[in-house]
Amino acid sequence: MSVDRSSGTLLLVIPPVVELADSGYALDGDFANNLRAYLRSFSHVTVACPAIPQSPHNGLVKTIPLSTIEDRERLTFIPLPYTYREDRHLIHYLRTRAILREEVQKADYLLFSPHAVFDWSTLAAKIAISTGRSFDMEADGDGYNISRLQISKMPFGLKKVRQILLAEHYKRVYLNCLSKSSVALLQGQEVFDAYSALSPNPRKVLNVQVTQSDIISPEELDMKLKGQKKGLPITITYAGRAIERKGPLDWLNAIHWLIGQGIELHATWYGEGPLLPEMQETVTRLGIGLFVDLAGAVPRSELMLAQRRSDIFMFCHKAIESPRCLVEALACGCPIVGYGSPFARDLVAERGGGEFVEIDDWQGLAAKVAQLVNDRAQLVKLTSEAAHSARLYDRDSAIQHRIDLIKKFVKPPIRSLDNNA
Repeated sequence: MSVDRSSGTLLLVIPPVVELADSGYALDGDFANNLRAYLRSFSHVTVACPAIPQSPHNGLVKTIPLSTIEDRERLTFIPLPYTYREDRHLIHYLRTRAILREEVQKADYLLFSPHAVFDWSTLAAKIAISTGRSFDMEADGDGYNISRLQISKMPFGLKKVRQILLAEHYKRVYLNCLSKSSVALLQGQEVFDAYSALSPNPRKVLNVQVTQSDIISPEELDMKLKGQKKGLPITITYAGRAIERKGPLDWLNAIHWLIGQGIELHATWYGEGPLLPEMQETVTRLGIGLFVDLAGAVPRSELMLAQRRSDIFMFCHKAIESPRCLVEALACGCPIVGYGSPFARDLVAERGGGEFVEIDDWQGLAAKVAQLVNDRAQLVKLTSEAAHSARLYDRDSAIQHRIDLIKKFVKPPIRSLDNNA
């Protein structure tokens, strides 16, 4: 591949997108797609982040070996220490700060994604600020909102008070970094609403991971619509991690209510997570095992096929973030029906394909789904709109837009001829 060598070097200091597998380092599949675009647009790319242990619960999308990335010779991966407590963070702090300071100095373009109290992305941003460097700051969620949601589930005590104090402290640090950024790429309407007023140069972007080849074909869409018109039993899906902020127990309660109303359906939750055992116990306790599958992690091709055959993508997201699963559902011609948020509403604002209720209102969500089941004309209309909305989103266009913004607003340092020699 031909690359303009004058296109500059890029440093990314980001959350963990690499796992340490038995065969070596492996990249998150979605990040790998973005990385290929960075390699097409920059002469060299350096990725610095922790390499986390291999686990079905680590949150990474199906990984691929780092060694298989095209143009690997123009990619450097710097494994940073995996520190999830302040004592571990402090042990590695001085050495990691020295590494990041050197990498910040060497790179032309800087991209940081601060996300937690003890993370290296925040440190990199602080180094850039102290050295007068221009940088891009990216966010795919409102970290403070997510922290408060997690803290709200904790029993009262010293541990909870400590977490509240840490969250408040980090909020101030985060907003200071944001205020010093050259451009803030904020993923989705909800994150944009949370941070745009606090950034000197906010831009709303999306991390899209669907291509035109993922879009449901006219033949598949027609088959789905015919089944809906005939009044066939409804298929409901969800794809995401079984964690608190995805609302898995609300999802099961809504399914249970629908079954109790005599709605003929089959529902499948795709995805791993620490709450999966509790979900299985809930399925057994509610007696809905004949109607619900907890499928765990499956290959993306299998998941997309299941969604192309599904009638409704029902979700119960509770945090301010930008879940990619909603765009994937639209690509499959699957209406998104769930807890409303600016992000979800914005995805279908132009062409339709979604119905929403207030967060935590699983009874209202179940009633909304029942209404669609009983009004097949509305369900058919919503399904057609979902497929139409999907054509607004394309992975390559979305990441190229983000790269163009980085190159426009992040200013490389002026280097002497000696430094470039």
